[in-house]
Amino acid sequence: MKKIALFIGRFQPFHKGHLYVIKKVMKEFDEVVIGIGSVNKKDVYNPFSYEERKEMIRRVGIKSKIFGVEDVGDDEKWAQLVLKKAKFDVVITGSGWVKRCFKSIKKIINADLLNPEKYNGTKIREKILKSKNWEDLVPTEIVKYMKEIDGEERIKRLMHEHLASR
Repeated sequence: MKKIALFIGRFQPFHKGHLYVIKKVMKEFDEVVIGIGSVNKKDVYNPFSYEERKEMIRRVGIKSKIFGVEDVGDDEKWAQLVLKKAKFDVVITGSGWVKRCFKSIKKIINADLLNPEKYNGTKIREKILKSKNWEDLVPTEIVKYMKEIDGEERIKRLMHEHLASR
């Protein structure tokens, strides 16, 4: 019987930690489906659209089924929404929130994360805001893509707008 794993994240941006987990899971399961969360958000914490994040994953050579999931403000409804969008046997995650959402529905396997203190979307965005080196934390394909879509400037602009609205 074919075993399918779900790996879900926001990928804001997609980094080497994400790639490490996906490649490892691909060796252990017949198929990996990737869920991109918060597709209905566009703010300082979610600067990249669903299509842009999907493109990031494609650019690093991942050929998995990819789907988007909206934030709905209710853990149970969110988990049911994910279940409607993809078939999978287990959830691979390092997120306590995702574990909580699926704990009574699906088997959960802790993701073997690659140095989560270093490879962390929030910290990468903070480095971009401070004009510090972030490029070594993401695959080279993502660095190129972020430059194509003016990702650095967008993150800085969104933070400026966020602070101005306070």
